[in-house]
Amino acid sequence: MRGHAIRAARTFTVKLSLLLAVLGLAVPSAAAAAAQPARAGHVAPTLGVDWRSVTLALSGPIAGASEQINLTGTLHVTVVTRTGADGGGTAQVISSLGDTRGVGAVTGATYRFVGADVDRVTVPPNPITPLIVLPTFLQINPVVPPDPIVPPNPIVPPNPIAPVRVLLSLTSTGGIAGIDASLIGPGDGDGGTDGGADLGADGGTDGPVESA
Repeated sequence: MRGHAIRAARTFTVKLSLLLAVLGLAVPSAAAAAAQPARAGHVAPTLGVDWRSVTLALSGPIAGASEQINLTGTLHVTVVTRTGADGGGTAQVISSLGDTRGVGAVTGATYRFVGADVDRVTVPPNPITPLIVLPTFLQINPVVPPDPIVPPNPIVPPNPIAPVRVLLSLTSTGGIAGIDASLIGPGDGDGGTDGGADLGADGGTDGPVESA
């Protein structure tokens, strides 16, 4: 009976010693963890989204693929800007032509212009505006058969052409202040303002500035 009591006392003493040792190790570790500065969590930047859609009338001379062309038609432009907390972001510009035609200044031939283009522009913080985009469309040339007519008639493929410059005016926070466009006149390779059609309040649809 006494032997059992002694063994039980020894077992209790060993368990108590182990418990004290564990507590002695755990307390300094907890204190060290509490002494470390808390790590800042990642905060996603606030994203501002703005959009505007406009339809512009086009009228004026352009430099065609083979001759000067007097162009008339419409251009539809939709712009979506996404701006981060630092003011920088992107602008997506979707340009498409409506019923757009032109008459050759020399030949008097009728040309058609078709197509749509999507441009994505990087916008730095505090952007210098206007941003310039040169969308590319297709010029469909008239079929002029030889004289005398010898079948098959020649088929002239369409020519890629950038007859318009689109200008985006942005605010300091990346919002859309306005959209303008102008035809690129003959000899104005850098995108001149000949035949330009200014954007006013009419013909435009503004989207609200949203926070995503």
